[in-house]
Amino acid sequence: MYNNLADKNDSKKTSYLHLLHISDPLLPIGGFTHSYGLETYVQKELVNSSSSSKKYIIAYLKHNYLYNDLLAMRLAWEYADDKNLDGLIELNNILCASKAPMELRNASTKLGLRLIKIVEVELKNEALFKQFINAVKAEKCQSNYCVIYGMTAFLLNIGKEEAMCALTYNTASAIINNCAKLIPISQMEGQKILFEIRKDIEEIVEKAGYLTLEDLGMSGAGFDIRSMQHERLYTRIYIS
Repeated sequence: MYNNLADKNDSKKTSYLHLLHISDPLLPIGGFTHSYGLETYVQKELVNSSSSSKKYIIAYLKHNYLYNDLLAMRLAWEYADDKNLDGLIELNNILCASKAPMELRNASTKLGLRLIKIVEVELKNEALFKQFINAVKAEKCQSNYCVIYGMTAFLLNIGKEEAMCALTYNTASAIINNCAKLIPISQMEGQKILFEIRKDIEEIVEKAGYLTLEDLGMSGAGFDIRSMQHERLYTRIYIS
């Protein structure tokens, strides 16, 4: 009995370490090169302070991210649980079609490809992972980051809600980092915002658990418009 308990605890530790690994902001997939339209908001002085940064983060998470990347990540986790390769392929294609701004589509698929290369070291013998990679190579679907993340989380025995929380926090943290560079706001102001939006993150993750595939792709038009405008900014730091 003691050995079984020890094995169970070791398994939890391993899963937790995997979660920390794939959610690490320093993971070399190029996430730091993207602002996902935030740079346009800053240049137009719509986001120009700590308070407006907080409003932007909450609005982005609630009205764009929730119905796109977070929902797709949850569905990918569930499809992986069901060994549903066709579901994963369809999910990728719907997500690509729903990302109207070119920069957002490119960012998502490029980050996904880089994540694949990293986790392949651990998952190369997983049948579903190999089948999905073959589908990407055969151009049956793209490699959206959030879908890869969700499938990877399941295959690494990471709980669905834990993965959803980690991905959402990682997204909020990345926005804070971008605000610190672009506005700028201080690092302390950014950390204060992350503490203050904890309840918002919890609510977003909970709501994502009730959404369906039909909800995928909903977003505030403003976020897409600013992302499209980013393609033509005179000067810019970020790729998107």
